[in-house]
Amino acid sequence: MEKRIPTYHLGDDFRSRLDKFTDLMLEEGFEFFSDEFRRIDNYVKTALVDDHGESMRTTDKATYLMELLSFRIMDRRDRESFNSAPKTLIVMPDCLSLHNPKCEKTDTLYGDVCKRCVRSCQACGITELAAKYRCKVVFSKRKLSRQLEHYREMMGRLGVIGVACIKMLAEGMRTAADVGIPARGVLLNFSGCEHWNDQPCASDFSMAWLEDILREKYGICSEKTDR
Repeated sequence: MEKRIPTYHLGDDFRSRLDKFTDLMLEEGFEFFSDEFRRIDNYVKTALVDDHGESMRTTDKATYLMELLSFRIMDRRDRESFNSAPKTLIVMPDCLSLHNPKCEKTDTLYGDVCKRCVRSCQACGITELAAKYRCKVVFSKRKLSRQLEHYREMMGRLGVIGVACIKMLAEGMRTAADVGIPARGVLLNFSGCEHWNDQPCASDFSMAWLEDILREKYGICSEKTDR
C-alpha cells in the first residue's frame, strides 16, 4: 500500500545534501556580509575571556546569519497580511532613548510612551513619523506576547513593526507569529545597549527603512493627511 505523504518527503540522500547546502550557505553568507560581520569573531573572543555573564555577547556569525535569514523570510511572508491590517503598532527598543539620559518617557504597564523630549533622539523621530501615519508607538516590554495581545484587544486587527537588533528582532517576529499578529521589521544598524557594551550608547537605525514600510501600507502621507 502506498504511503500517504501530505507535505515534504525526505529522500535517502537528504542528510548529505542538507550538509552541503548548509556549508554553501555559511560560506557564501560570510563572504556576502563580510563587511557587516568583520568585528564579530574578535568581539566573541573578548567576551569569552571577560565573561560578563551576557550570553548575547558570545553570539557567533552563524547564528547572526541564521537570524538574518529568519527575519527576512518572516518579513516577506507577513508583508501582505501586514498591509491589509487596518491598524499599525510600532514597537521600539529602549536603547534608542539613550540619546537623552533624562528620558521623560511615560511608564505604562504595556509599554512606555515617548514624550518627544529631545528632538535629536531617534525615539522622538519614530514617534513623529508614526503620528503622520496615525500609528501607535511604544517601547518594547519583556513580556512581548502579552504586550502585543493587549494592543490587539485595544486597537483591533493590527500589524506590528518591530525595530530591534538582529537577535531580538527575529525572536520578536516569532513571538508575533505565535499570537497571530503579522509583523514586519527594521534592523538596528548597531546595538548600543548594555547587553553588548560596557559603556552603553544610543543605538541607531534607518528611519527611511521604517518609512518605506509605512508608505507601502498607507501611501505617501503628510502631517495634514486626514486618515
